[in-house]
Amino acid sequence: MKKITPGVVVARGQEAYPIGYLGSFQNWRHLMFINHCHVLPEDLVDNSDPQAGTVTTLLYIMDELDIDRAVAFAPLSPYVEDPHQANQWLWEQIRGNSRLEGFMALNPTDSPSLPIAEEFAEKGFRGIKAHPPVDRARIDDEAAYPFYELAARLQLPILFHTGVHGWRLDYYRPILIDRIAQQFPDLQIIVEHMGGWEFFGEALAVVRNNSNCYAGITSTLDEDWAWYVPGELLRHMISRVGSERVIYGTDYPYRQQDDIRADIEAVHNICDSPEEADNILGASLAALIGCD
Repeated sequence: MKKITPGVVVARGQEAYPIGYLGSFQNWRHLMFINHCHVLPEDLVDNSDPQAGTVTTLLYIMDELDIDRAVAFAPLSPYVEDPHQANQWLWEQIRGNSRLEGFMALNPTDSPSLPIAEEFAEKGFRGIKAHPPVDRARIDDEAAYPFYELAARLQLPILFHTGVHGWRLDYYRPILIDRIAQQFPDLQIIVEHMGGWEFFGEALAVVRNNSNCYAGITSTLDEDWAWYVPGELLRHMISRVGSERVIYGTDYPYRQQDDIRADIEAVHNICDSPEEADNILGASLAALIGCD
């Protein structure tokens, strides 16, 4: 995809559209670059639709919603047990596609994760997804410290799942991230889901307290979703930490096209200006991972 500037008409497939125009939302914008897209091999999400979690379907949704770029996650351990295999699969799926950036899926407490992180950083991946309750890994386990040090050195942001997801809450509650952020000030961290409503206060405290932490609002905008956070709290968060440190993600394929469309509208509703929405829907993420 060509580098674009507001007002320039470029072609996507057979359709031409003015960049800065958000389809049916009637808002002028900059690049829309969304985070947190799980991509999976066929048949792993919905047996009635084997394409439900694939790269092909993700790109289709991006076209339909005028999303320019996205971060794709490697499959988590419940889907592909071998972490090297999972990350290699993602690399093969998105290699050469300028619209997709890869995040590894790794357990920071596993020593084999270190050489995998080095390998896929060299292959061009931009960050790491860590899911403590899935991996059964305590966020502040000192066994993870070599991994955090390596991620900081490689300039790979780590996105931590926070928010109720089974297992021991005291092992992945957001406040534990404060210790990591303080111990590794050069490590960039996304506090994903902002802890949900249950732990939102902790998550906000961590982001406010640490300039190397960012607020991830994936799956927080829908009141029927597990990690919903009321809009007035999200507005307060934006006013306290600044939209430059707030990042929207989709949770594709668990959230599909209509859900993502509603999320984008919700982002505009909680923002006080188009500039805030631009940051949350792309500019903040692009700046964090070094994408133009």
